[in-house]
Parts: sequence; structure tokens; C-alpha cells
Amino acid sequence: MTGILEGAGRVCLRLAWPLLTGVACARADLRASQPLSVQEIVAKHLDAIGGQRNLSSIQSIQTSMIVNERGVLHPLFADRERPNLLRVRMMHGGELVFTEVYTGTRSWEGAPGKENCTPDSAATAATRHAAEQFDDPLLSAIAFAADEHVAGRVRLGGRDAYQIDITQRDGSRASYFVDADTYLLSRVRNRRPLHPNEPARLIELVLDDYRPISGVLFPFRSIEREVETGEPLTVSLTLWAEANVPVNGNVYGMPSSCRGQRG
Repeated sequence: MTGILEGAGRVCLRLAWPLLTGVACARADLRASQPLSVQEIVAKHLDAIGGQRNLSSIQSIQTSMIVNERGVLHPLFADRERPNLLRVRMMHGGELVFTEVYTGTRSWEGAPGKENCTPDSAATAATRHAAEQFDDPLLSAIAFAADEHVAGRVRLGGRDAYQIDITQRDGSRASYFVDADTYLLSRVRNRRPLHPNEPARLIELVLDDYRPISGVLFPFRSIEREVETGEPLTVSLTLWAEANVPVNGNVYGMPSSCRGQRG
């Protein structure tokens, strides 16, 4: 007779021969106790947010959001397009006050008529890094990783999470925390300046309120805080997001004031 016993996180086959029963249970226990690899966690994360097919169908995203930086509200409109095109516009009083763009190879930023065609290396790197994170921080980090490993299972905010430490090709490092139940990305920690040319500090990005956009889950709420002090730095709320909105490709180009200048 063959039966199935379930308990203590394992499934054993009860066979007619006791020796085989012990072997079957031992093998099941061994498989259950083996930690998940980076590849397995990332695969589960990809499935949790909607799968590769749905993700690949999204070629661009347009969002409207509010960023609260220590009580100062910044209304933002952002356009993103694969693989690494980005335009962010900051509005105040219904007027455009600042634009930041990554063209795929260069960046520019500034107020209308006062465009900085050659931002310094720190500002350019920050804009490029943001442009490269089209899918989500974890998937984008894996795509540019030089080294990655599972640092363990930790408990944060009352929930268990897998910690994946990633070193990217440019030498930057970060820890990514994937919820052990939902496999959604819940936190990212890295040492960096909040804004270019500011002192680096350990900053935690907490992601929350996942909602579907064309079959893929994206976080609609996030907070950045300084880990050592717990001080909130920014809170971001996405008000609207839509995939594959037709946008003139020239919005990602250099402004007329910058054309003809070498980057």
C-alpha cells in the first residue's frame, strides 16, 4: 500500500517497505531544507508581478505622481520607454519648472531656457541609473549584475524576506529584499546620496501598494528613509500610470539649446 503523509513542511511517501519510507522522507526533507538560489527567487518574483510575457508587452510607461520631500510637494510627470529612455518633468503652479532627460546615451536637465546640456558625472550616473530601471529595481539590477548572492532570510516590518546582495558592473552595491510569501520586492538598501553631490548615507527604499498596469504589478507608494536615524527623506505616491501611451520620440532628445554640443 502506498499513502501520502503531509506534515512538518514535507511530503513523504509511505511505502510498504520501512527502509524505503525513510529514504523517501529523508530526500524530501533535504529538498525542503535547501535554501533558494538567486535565480529561483528572481523567477518567483517575476511570476509574482505578472510574468515575462506581460512584462515584455510593456514598451513604455507614463506616470503622474507626487513626491513629498520633507514637506515640500513636487508634482511630477514621467515618461519611460525601453530600454533606457527617461523624461521627468516637475511642475509647480501649473508651470513646468524643471526637466530631467536621459536620451539613451546622454542626459540633460534644467529649467526651461536654462538647460544644463552636460551635467556632472554624478548627476549623469543618477539619471542613467534611473532610466535603466524600467522593469523594477531587482530585475534591472540582475540585468547589470557583476555578482549576486542570497545573504539569507531576514525579518523586516514584521514579515520574512529573502535578502539578495548585488554588485553591479559599475561597482555600486545594494541589498534587495523579496517578501518570502508574496515574492514582491519590499525594500532596497544601499549607500548613496539622496541627490547628486550630497554626502552618501545608507538609504532604505520601501515599496508598497502594488497595483496592476497591463497585467504587471508595480508599486504605487514608496518611502525613502535614512536607515541609521530612521528619518523619512521622501514619500512618493503614484496618482496615475498607463502603459504603451503613444508619445513623440523627440521628447527624449536633446533640447534645441543643447544641439550641436558634444556630450
